[in-house]
Amino acid sequence: MADIGLFKREFASFESTFKATSFDSENGTNLCYDESREVLDFDGIVENRYPDSNERPKSFDAIYIYEEKIFLVEFKNQKPADINNSEVQKKLKEGIGLLFDLLSQLHIQKRDYAFIYCVVYKNCKEPFERYKCGISKEKVLFGLQRYEQSLVKKVFTNNVDFFTKQFKKHLQKELAC
Repeated sequence: MADIGLFKREFASFESTFKATSFDSENGTNLCYDESREVLDFDGIVENRYPDSNERPKSFDAIYIYEEKIFLVEFKNQKPADINNSEVQKKLKEGIGLLFDLLSQLHIQKRDYAFIYCVVYKNCKEPFERYKCGISKEKVLFGLQRYEQSLVKKVFTNNVDFFTKQFKKHLQKELAC
């Protein structure tokens, strides 16, 4: 059986950075400015596979692969209260379905990897906006908890600062967001 390296080589033309994949074209800003970590632009892969936007499945923004962990990252330049629950759920369900199909076509066993879905949203100003943002530490937001252990091993939903801290904690790598 093939390993995840084959997937990275197959989609090498979609190599990108956290900075590029976190770009919010509506507001002309990035949620993350790190250009040192290589990610795959999953939205780009999906757009390439489905040129007709009416037939295109929803997808998350980036895939970051670290050994046997595969992080599926969705950047939302919004406060949590403004994020559409069904949209981020649909991005996970349709996006991971397509990813699993692509892995299967390459004879890569998905059971060999831990898939982790991360919804990263903009920082709220402390402490006043923290209450307004509805942040609960360690709580999975947007109705995504139901997908833990079924579609993905783990779901993280938190702000950019939390994402960068967890990145360093779990991967021992700095991330400049």
